[in-house]
Amino acid sequence: MTLHGGAMVDKILFVDDDPGILEGFQQLLRKEFVVTVALGGQEGLSAIKQDGPFAVVISDMRMPGMSGAEFLAKIRQKAPETVRMLLTGQTDMHAAIDAINEGNIFRFLTKPCRKEDLVNAINLGLAQYRSVVAEKELVKKALDLERPPSDRDSQDNCRWDQIESPTGLPGPSKVKDLLVPLFGVDPQVYVVLLKLTVLQTIEERYGEEAAADYMNNAVQFLMQALRSEDRFFHCGRHVLMAVLRRKMPLGAVRMEIARVTSTCREHVMEVNGRSIMIATSIAFEMLPVSQFTSFNEMLAAFDPQLSERREEKAAGES
Repeated sequence: MTLHGGAMVDKILFVDDDPGILEGFQQLLRKEFVVTVALGGQEGLSAIKQDGPFAVVISDMRMPGMSGAEFLAKIRQKAPETVRMLLTGQTDMHAAIDAINEGNIFRFLTKPCRKEDLVNAINLGLAQYRSVVAEKELVKKALDLERPPSDRDSQDNCRWDQIESPTGLPGPSKVKDLLVPLFGVDPQVYVVLLKLTVLQTIEERYGEEAAADYMNNAVQFLMQALRSEDRFFHCGRHVLMAVLRRKMPLGAVRMEIARVTSTCREHVMEVNGRSIMIATSIAFEMLPVSQFTSFNEMLAAFDPQLSERREEKAAGES
């Protein structure tokens, strides 16, 4: 974050190999956002290191030396909270698959991109970034499920394991029970972490009841869009977890989830006697169960920096 007009605001990074395009983005968006630009992937990585964190990074796909997909994959490793978007004039499906597999892209934007569409995408990205940062505390609590009950205070348990979830779905201890026998042995099982990126904004503006309706609408959509045997869990206020069994490779499953989450129906809310249409915005991360040996390890993989902090804490206590 940085100071802008006396207030702390999140920063946006644009990466392209064309200086004219970068200058155009700065001029186009200078009144709405704090925009930094970088000429190519290497300069973009330097900007992340020297001037980060950035809430949203938008990269061109076709760049010499390092493609947008490769660049965003590196950003995912170095700054996993940062929301990644790809801007391209290409319709090459292979490039799209590479981007999904390597960088876990939040949005695809096509050239030429209207200012209205670009501003809307960035605002959704900012909501996602803020949601991810807020959810870190909930993930930390979920990690304590790996510890023996005698070693943890009952008040640290995830709230959805203590009270009835507003969705009626089981909580994280249930997904742990389901996955423990499958870790390291079943290559056909995948775990998907699904985040409702605007739920917090809906709750702040319209109240808990409206937020619960929005959450339930999203859950119903996902359960209808995916297979009947897929299992869903409520792991935090804005976080769902799905356990899928698929006889296909990781990239193909990612494409399936990307297709589903990009075609979510709009949610209609009644506010003060009028109907409001709100997009059901869902971001996701997905990992195969077979590459892990414990629930703790899996959750840490969803947040690469979390395990580093835990190791530092353990070293400080030793």
